[in-house]
Amino acid sequence: MKILIGAMLAFLTFNVASAKTEYHFFVQFHDKGLNYVDINKPELFMSERALERRKRLHVPIDSFDLPVTASYIVNITKPSIKVRYVSKWLNGAVITTESMDTAWRLKIKFFVDDVVYLGKSTVKASKSGRQADESPEDEAFKKQYGDGYQQLDMLNGTQLHQYGFNGEGMWVAVFDAGFRKVNELSLFQALIDNKQIIYTNDLVDQEENVFDDDDHGLHVLGCMAANQKGKMIGAAPKANYILIRTESNAYESWLEELNWVRAAEIADSMGVDVVNSSLGYNTFDEERLNHEHKDLDGRTTYISRGAAIAATRGMLVVSSAGNDGNKSWGKLDFPADVEDILVVGAVDSRKEAPSFSSPGPTADFRIKPDVAALGKNTFVATTYGIGTGNGTSYSAPIIAGLATCLWQANPSLSPSEIKRIIIQSSHLSLNPDNVSGHGVPDFNIALILAGMHPNFNYSEAQVIDFDKKNFNHSELVNVFMPKTTYAYCDIRLKKRFLFISYFKTKSTIEASLDQNGFGKLNVLLYNIPEDKAVTLNFYYKTEKGDKVLVKSVSGQMD
Repeated sequence: MKILIGAMLAFLTFNVASAKTEYHFFVQFHDKGLNYVDINKPELFMSERALERRKRLHVPIDSFDLPVTASYIVNITKPSIKVRYVSKWLNGAVITTESMDTAWRLKIKFFVDDVVYLGKSTVKASKSGRQADESPEDEAFKKQYGDGYQQLDMLNGTQLHQYGFNGEGMWVAVFDAGFRKVNELSLFQALIDNKQIIYTNDLVDQEENVFDDDDHGLHVLGCMAANQKGKMIGAAPKANYILIRTESNAYESWLEELNWVRAAEIADSMGVDVVNSSLGYNTFDEERLNHEHKDLDGRTTYISRGAAIAATRGMLVVSSAGNDGNKSWGKLDFPADVEDILVVGAVDSRKEAPSFSSPGPTADFRIKPDVAALGKNTFVATTYGIGTGNGTSYSAPIIAGLATCLWQANPSLSPSEIKRIIIQSSHLSLNPDNVSGHGVPDFNIALILAGMHPNFNYSEAQVIDFDKKNFNHSELVNVFMPKTTYAYCDIRLKKRFLFISYFKTKSTIEASLDQNGFGKLNVLLYNIPEDKAVTLNFYYKTEKGDKVLVKSVSGQMD
């Protein structure tokens, strides 16, 4: 067993022009099985001249002629990965990245057969451009959050607070290795003054005092409960907290797993709403106690069995995925294998998973983690003030705190519904993987899905979050179409005939909606030149079959 502890970092940042090394790789895809292009309609992917030549020479159309599956390219494209080009004959993509580790991590994706190193080159890096000025209101709002702003804002968590959902009235249990000096530090003074710490228990030393042991729980609690304006505000600053020490640094044994289960029983008996656990287990002092990969089935180890039961008691259990992605274990830690708990991986500020974030799948091939949040250079509370750390230990409490605020907004929801909504709001929800799960949640979207957004019209069909003039190759669009089952998007490309310009429908995207009318459209905009104008028309169909236009957006490819 081990604490998912991250290294504390002090850092300075500055922008300079310098040489940088770029690494080039070929990503070999497994198949073209998810390609929606019909091989029997070659006119969709080959020119008339090419088809005429094939016909004249009696050369058949086969799978080599099919384009590379667009969704595979979407899945591997990240800010740190440049897709130079794709090869339909070799069924792969040539990519460039500044980090070899970023490329190797692609191997874990189910549709990738291999990642082959092609070599490196050196280029001159340019100075960073000037950012747009913030309005005085935006700047004042950011300043009150201090160092906690970025890690909440990247999930639109600050909007929950703006609408008055900050965890008030909710009870959160934190299981950890100790909460050193939480009762003395200014970051938690409001927590102490308002008597928001309502229970403490040290199950390791069998006492009530949890403030004199390890400081890992201090780091974790800061992500949730810090509340000092201008310094740091956490994800759920007004919630009530139950702090239970279950982990000892003096030994590694199954006793700590049983401590965790006992803590969950206490939390349940007290009526806790949300549990955060930034603890993970796989190996112990005695080798014969070590867990194995085959045990990652959600029902074998003591802690996983306890977490599974806790999830049936009406509590939302949030667990970190683990920090073993680049270690010999290389998989999720326990209890991150439990299906019904919300498991959180780490990403950096660009929403990319660092190498340490433990990947899935589980032993029975379920996708885990479920979602991800900032776990690299995360701001945390320390005994000397505020520092930064790396680890899923810190991404988990950010999600747990915001989930608490979301649940506060609509207490009638069940834990499973809260989990589903958070997953549904995440940026990879249509294309999850076993590194970042369904991706980074958007809690503004989650608040809409929870039915409690104060500025959303629930009776009117809407394209929720899409208003662009420049399009990417793939656009994930949240839509709300009440009283219908499907949403549509026509992709219309501008054409010219002699002196007449007109738009021609290139393709149509269709998506099923949930029972409330919410859904996502994954609009793929490949093979469109950058200088071509594109119009996206969003529709739904009435019971009579009539198409109703909801929104029309025109723009160009980035």
